[in-house]
This record gives sequence, structure tokens and C-alpha cells, in this order.
Amino acid sequence: MLSEADRAAANRLLSGAASDGTRDELGFAPIHFAFADRFFPGTSVQHAQLRYVFFVAWSYQELLASTVGKRFSIDELFEIERRYSERLIRSAETLEGSGISGWMKYRANERPVVRASTIYWTALRSWRMVAPVGGLADAPTETQLRSVWPRLETREDGDQGQSKVVDLFESLPAPPPSWRNKTGKLDFALRSHEASYLRTLWRSAGRGGTQPLLSRLTEQGVTVESLWSETIRDAATQSDRDALALAERAASVVCIARAAHSALIERRRNDDRGTEDHRHADALRTLIEEHQDMALDLDVSALRAETHIDRGLELFIRTVMEWVRERSPLNAISAALTLRERELKGARAYLVNERRRRDWGKAIATPLDYRWPVVREMIARVREAS
Repeated sequence: MLSEADRAAANRLLSGAASDGTRDELGFAPIHFAFADRFFPGTSVQHAQLRYVFFVAWSYQELLASTVGKRFSIDELFEIERRYSERLIRSAETLEGSGISGWMKYRANERPVVRASTIYWTALRSWRMVAPVGGLADAPTETQLRSVWPRLETREDGDQGQSKVVDLFESLPAPPPSWRNKTGKLDFALRSHEASYLRTLWRSAGRGGTQPLLSRLTEQGVTVESLWSETIRDAATQSDRDALALAERAASVVCIARAAHSALIERRRNDDRGTEDHRHADALRTLIEEHQDMALDLDVSALRAETHIDRGLELFIRTVMEWVRERSPLNAISAALTLRERELKGARAYLVNERRRRDWGKAIATPLDYRWPVVREMIARVREAS
């Protein structure tokens, strides 16, 4: 059983994996998802170390070999993950910022709240590392895989025939010879054959098996700082260039909306506490000046067609754009921001909950980045190993 603190930690982790890593009080995650999944399928803001996709695959291979024909064992999977995680911990120079999933729990001789295999399974599915099994038409989710686990062993010529274990991962690079050892160095550095394998998978990871921007940038070695650079546009197809232009404008609208939301929370907390903080209010003016031209150039109808956002989010975006266009004071957008957050968060909304505002703390708003900081590190690791 998980403690309340563990459940809260799991919720924070999965919430972060489900958006752009920023608390999504205003409901912009669908925009982030749509563009990030188009440009960089299978990625997540929680993917700190790319080689985990192999650790996860090798773990399932090992588990299948030891439990063939039996029910799925979460306990055995936990122990495999514990074994390789402890080797990673002992091999790391520093643990803070190492990207080792669950290291604090392992050091305390506890199970992590969310397993590495859960964090990275989407990548295995999206990149088609894991094959359709058990009669499924597509690669299984973790839940589906557990349900079909006993059927991953088949027998030729009936019950008395020779058994055959389904190949979960087609053409997967073999684990290192020391994989099942309890001790010895284990690291996140991709090997050249692993990098080549990923590059091959990425070439057909886009919509309908097409080559996504992720693959194009990898093949050209593009790891520039900004997703909006000409270098990235030059590597993209015309369709992706159009989507990038739309994504950049949407990112600016989101930045302004979040900045206004933070400034309004700051103002209400000042009223609560009798303080005069103005960091977010000052930032709002700067961010509007920086992003207003891009934000006002957003084609909202085209955005909805591309991302399939709901009508409520579309109307909220139009409201924010109109507020920017009219250069109105913060009070003019206050009701819309309060209503939007309350619709999404209920009584937990910061703008209506004085108690929650007491512990509120947030960095200055930034545009959506669609996972590019994580992705550019992935590309760099693959290129280094290739």
C-alpha cells in the first residue's frame, strides 16, 4: 500500500508526464500534447535518460523467460528494476540530477512510487519497439500486456507440442553480457548499435509510419537551443513547417495567459497577506511586449483543426487574444481566468482558494516548448553514439 505522500508524489509525476512539466491550471495540455506528439512521438518530459528504453525492454525479456506460461508478476519485475537501478546508483558520480528513476526510494530500501518501465513504456509503444502480441492489433499498453502474459507461450501441435515463447521485441539489441549481474558498472551511455537501432525505429515513428521531425533532426544532427530556429525549419517538411508556425504562435498565447494568471494570484495573495509582491506583475508587462505580435497572429481555427482542442479552450484562447489586442488592464481578464481555473480545478483553484495560495510559488511564465529540451538531449545522445 502506498502512503498519502507516495500517492501525491505519483500524481505529481504522472501529471508532469501528461503535460509540459508545468502545472496546467488553465488547461493548455491538449495543445502541448498535440504538437509534441506530432513532432516528437513517444517522448515525455519525464524521459531523463534515453537508454532506459533498453533497460525496460531487457527487463521484460528477462521476466518473460523466467515466468513463461505463468501469470504476470509485478514483484519479479520490481526486483529486476531494483537490481539494475542499484547498479546505476553505485556507478553514478552524483545522484542528484543523474536521471536515475526512483533512486531516493531505492536508497531507502523502498519501492519507487512509479516504476521506470511505466515512465518509458509509451516510448516502446510509439517507436514500435514492442510488438503486437496476444492477438492485439497494436503494441500493448502495460495493462494489456499483463492480461495476455500467460498466452505469450504457445505450443505447436496442441498441448503436447514444443513450446514457443512470443518475441516481445523484434530485432532488439541484446543486453550486455553482465545484464543479470547484481554488481558491476552500468551506465546510460548508448552503444553504437543501440543508437543505430533507435534511428531506424524513429524513421517510421510518425503518423501512418511516416518520418517525424524527431527523425529528421536526428539524421541532420540538429540540437540547436530554440525549437523556432531556421535550422529546424530547414530540416522539416512543409507540413511540419506550417505546424511549427502554428505551434509557436499558440505557445506565445499560452505564455501570456499563464503570466496573467500568475500575476492575478500574486495580487490576490498580496491582499490575503498584506504584502506588495510584484515579480509576476512586472514579468507580465515584459512578456506581453515580447509575445503579443506572435500571439495575435495565431489562427485559432487552424489551431483547433490541427490539435482538436475543445470548444471551451478555443473560446478561452480567443478571450485572451482579445484582451491582449485591446491592451486592457489585468482586471479585465480576471473573471475569465477565475472561471477557467475553477471549471478545471473546482475548489482547488488558486484564484478561489486562499489556503492554497499560501503555499503557491511559481517561476515566471514561459512559452510551451513541446518537450524540445528533452528531445534535443535525446538527439545529442544518439548522435554521440552513432
